[in-house]
Amino acid sequence: MAVNVGTDSYVTLAEAEDYFDGKLHTSEWDNAGKTTKEKALKEACRRINRLAFKGEKADETQLLAFPRKMPLFNRIGVIGFTTDTGIPEEVKQAQCEEALALLERGNSQRRKLQQEGVQSFTLGNMSETYAPGAGKGLLSQEARELLRPWLLGGVFIT
Repeated sequence: MAVNVGTDSYVTLAEAEDYFDGKLHTSEWDNAGKTTKEKALKEACRRINRLAFKGEKADETQLLAFPRKMPLFNRIGVIGFTTDTGIPEEVKQAQCEEALALLERGNSQRRKLQQEGVQSFTLGNMSETYAPGAGKGLLSQEARELLRPWLLGGVFIT
C-alpha cells in the first residue's frame, strides 16, 4: 500500500512525517497507523488532482497534475512557456495539510450532509445552514491557500 511519488502521491510518507514533526495540532496524524497515513495521503492527492489548475501538465504522459507547464505573458499575450522540473514544495505541503484534514474531519456527519447537497438542518435547538457547494473540493483551507498560485480563477470582464 506504500505511496508512490509520481503515481499516487506528491510526497513520500517520510516527507510527510518530517513536515508534521514541525507542526502543532497534528494528533490525528501522529496517532494514525502507517496504512491509514498512506491512505490519507493518496486521497489528498486525488482531491488535489481534481482541481482546475493553470497551465498544463509538464509531460502529457504524467499521471499527476504536477509538475506544470505555465504560460508566460506580456501585453500582447502568451509569449512562451516555463516548465517546472519538480513538484513545488507548496504542493507537497498542501497534500500533507489535506491528508491531516481528512483524518480530522473527512468522515464527519456534517461533511456527508454537505456532500449530499443538504443546505440546512435542525437537531433539537441547534440549526446549521451551508453555503451552496459546501462539502466540495478540499477540506483544508491551508491546502487551498498553498495551492492558490496554481489554481484557475475567474476574471471580471467589462
